[in-house]
Amino acid sequence: MTGFFVGRSTFDLDFSVEAYPEEDTKVRADKLLTMAGGPGLNAAVVYAALGFPATLLSVVGAGRFADAVREDIGGFGVRFIDAAANQPDVLPVSSVVVNPNKATRTVVSSNPPARVSEPGERVWRTLEGSRVVLIDGHIPELALAVIREASRRKIPVVMDGGNWRDVHAELLPFVDYAVVSEKFLPPGTRTAEDVFARLGEIGVEHIAITRGERPMSWRSGGKGGDINPPSVEPVDTLGAGDIFHGAFCWSLVEQGDFVTALKKASEVAAFSTTMWGTRSWIKPWLERSRAT
Repeated sequence: MTGFFVGRSTFDLDFSVEAYPEEDTKVRADKLLTMAGGPGLNAAVVYAALGFPATLLSVVGAGRFADAVREDIGGFGVRFIDAAANQPDVLPVSSVVVNPNKATRTVVSSNPPARVSEPGERVWRTLEGSRVVLIDGHIPELALAVIREASRRKIPVVMDGGNWRDVHAELLPFVDYAVVSEKFLPPGTRTAEDVFARLGEIGVEHIAITRGERPMSWRSGGKGGDINPPSVEPVDTLGAGDIFHGAFCWSLVEQGDFVTALKKASEVAAFSTTMWGTRSWIKPWLERSRAT
């Protein structure tokens, strides 16, 4: 049941404020959280927290923030493979300003360069027992190597697509499940139908387009439809997309059904937005799930 996740890791400093500050002013935060973040990392944590073993292949390196990231994900049992081991100051750091009154988040991130090692024997041994692979496309040289091998071994590949980037043209031919945002617009596309048609031409069999709190659309096996996310009162939407993708992978492995996985992921992601931060929802969700 192992899930293999390839993608971006960050160290996040999350500030909760009543209003976003104007330039050249100071504001006092109501709350502060420090935690590991990034789409690939958050998805791996969710997959592990929901009950299945997770492996994360990412870039973290050395330093106090890197140590904090390893400690965070280790607490959830995520196995970690560092493609930039012992390199100092290569971990991206993000400052996140959350306004709970509007459920908005504003992010400023660093993106330091790193020397990324090619996947080695440890990666291929771990991949052998995996049931699903997720890529977020942020470390394309790693993602492409892994999904080529996953495709050869017939391991399903899920792609988390935010905004379109040129590298997606190389990745998509190896993707089985493309779960992308409404901002994911390949060149020449303008509408959801354009995106469905383009990805279908490339050979992606299962496609979903998410729209936050609005209905998501899906296409699979000549069928399609819309799914309405649960209605909630959001407090913090930071990481909701990452949480969605982690829960989607977990449900896909557990149930084996695309639409069922989309619905379950939508439920988990919506619930997560009712609490501050990307971790505080986990224990209440698990308690609620056991009760039902």
